Amino acid sequence: MSEIELHRKLLGDAPRNRAFFDALSRVIRPGESTVLDIGAGTGFLSFLARRLGAKQCTLIEYADTIELAEALARANRIDGLQFLRAHSAEVRRKLAADIVVTETLGNFALEEGFLETAIDARRFLKPGGVILPSRLRQFAAPVFSDRLQRDIDIWPRVGYDLDLSAAREISLNNMYVRSIGAEDVGGEHFIQCWDDLDLRPQCPAPPSKRTRVLRWSADETGLQLHGFALWWEAELIPGIVLTTSPHAPPTHWEQIYLPLLRDVTLEPGDDVELELTCDTRPDVGVRLVWKTIHRHGRRVIAEQRQDSLRGQL
Repeated sequence: MSEIELHRKLLGDAPRNRAFFDALSRVIRPGESTVLDIGAGTGFLSFLARRLGAKQCTLIEYADTIELAEALARANRIDGLQFLRAHSAEVRRKLAADIVVTETLGNFALEEGFLETAIDARRFLKPGGVILPSRLRQFAAPVFSDRLQRDIDIWPRVGYDLDLSAAREISLNNMYVRSIGAEDVGGEHFIQCWDDLDLRPQCPAPPSKRTRVLRWSADETGLQLHGFALWWEAELIPGIVLTTSPHAPPTHWEQIYLPLLRDVTLEPGDDVELELTCDTRPDVGVRLVWKTIHRHGRRVIAEQRQDSLRGQL
């Protein structure tokens, strides 16, 4: 995707824009607050901050869009802006901001280095400063509809008497960006939080590698589990939330589908366990491992382990 197409989608997302506008309006003290905009892109959030009365905004962006941001600022006669072309982790200048805003969220929330960027940004905050978003939670739910799996798992249907199982194995070790609806997942009682990152500077920094185990029990006969849906909820400030939940109005972000290697049929008394390990250390990039165990009581019926690293081809 081209840079301008990415920003076309971002700026066309009215719920996103409104959430950030409302959050900034709550934390900016007109004529006093200084703002640091990390991953500034076209400068939209800094433009909003200045219109809301921020004293000054510093925009950090390593892509060519920093030049576009400068041009847009001139066209809109927005002053009080400082532009730095760099990745924020490489900036060694002493910056002191009252507010840091970093909208570096992906379909899989952490794919753009959001966690590491937000934690590193603490060094730029004045005492008592705030960061937006201040909290990120990620959720999972079992997918009982076969729509997504059939769309992805084409390998057995290619035909021509070819064994494509080796390609299938690689393919199904990937996270897939898909539009997942409420009808694809179980009811809201199936939703579980698997990651809760408190980004406020007064809280301990969350580690880049974390593991969480989730469990679901079957209360119906013949439930067919095909995979898992992931999505996120970003709390910009208390009371203002952005979410990519299948149960919420859509944004430009989509959800993540984690396929299974083999479907799991659940009967009453069965449990399914999902172990998720997320690793976004800079030397790793983005790695997600999902291990699924199907049990009846203490007896393990089946087990499968998938790793996004194995899907890189």
